[in-house]
Amino acid sequence: MRDRFNIDELRGFACLLLVSLHVVGHDPGVAMRVEDDSWFRYGVESWTFVRMPLFTFLSGLVYAMRPARRERLPDFYGKKLRRLGIPLLTVAPAFFILQAITPGTTASPDWYEFLTIPILPYQHYWYLQALLLIFFGVGLLDAHGLISRPRPFIALSAVAVVLNLTFANTLHKSVDLFAVSQAAYLLPYFLLGVAFTRFHDSLTSGAARLGALAVVVVGTLIHQATLWDLIPGEIERTDAVGLLTGSAAALVLIQLMPRVSPLRHLGHYSYAIFLHHMFFQAAVRIVLMRVGAEDWQIFLLATAGGCVGPIILQRLASYNPWTRTALLGAA
Repeated sequence: MRDRFNIDELRGFACLLLVSLHVVGHDPGVAMRVEDDSWFRYGVESWTFVRMPLFTFLSGLVYAMRPARRERLPDFYGKKLRRLGIPLLTVAPAFFILQAITPGTTASPDWYEFLTIPILPYQHYWYLQALLLIFFGVGLLDAHGLISRPRPFIALSAVAVVLNLTFANTLHKSVDLFAVSQAAYLLPYFLLGVAFTRFHDSLTSGAARLGALAVVVVGTLIHQATLWDLIPGEIERTDAVGLLTGSAAALVLIQLMPRVSPLRHLGHYSYAIFLHHMFFQAAVRIVLMRVGAEDWQIFLLATAGGCVGPIILQRLASYNPWTRTALLGAA
């Protein structure tokens, strides 16, 4: 599977989408402080249906190459807790403290939020909590052979779709324990990645490819029409259009992504970039905003800093087993 598809390139591409989003910010009051009608905001909003679904699809795809087994289930859980849980307890609090004490940041954290980081969503680290829930649930079913055949797998996928459309993102973060509503948002994409590995032929047939491409085109046109105010209202990422477009985009991208050395290099460090890009992009952005740099300069240099900084950090942290575990969740 790894030899046939450029998985690392896609990871690198997903990293660029994530870092650039956080450079621009979710609204005009944070990060670059650009207005809603800015081209920068339009650019990052255009990838809303692809960004986190693509990350999660790739996680499911890679998981399915070495799924959980009953005799090794405790070891599987232990590795996932180390890989995802330790950075949640180390990296996320470190970012909170740094953001709280650094002049020029665009957020004012509530210190009560600091105490709830292990159990409630905080910044983009909610993804670690949600992915842990998915690994624990899917791993348990896999370990007992309950979703190894197509019919039960399809049944689970149908449940995941219903949860995505009805429950995902419905809880306020103050009560969203372990980001369970975010896990509901991600679960269909994770299962799609598992299906791409496990039932590969069904999802790579000519008809499946053509259908996925058609869904991407139609979904993108609808999304663009809302961004340009050509049709009223907004399409949420948990709407049917968002779910279908994100799923189809993952299937199209995994089959069409070419070999691109810079993206492949980024992909090798994708987890470090996910964990630590906020530290570096924010530092670069704050400095550039203070010296009066142009928006395009801030965007490019802060995005680059958010990618290069974590690569350097991973290389340095890897020399010591303590820092490797604390900063990267690695053994």
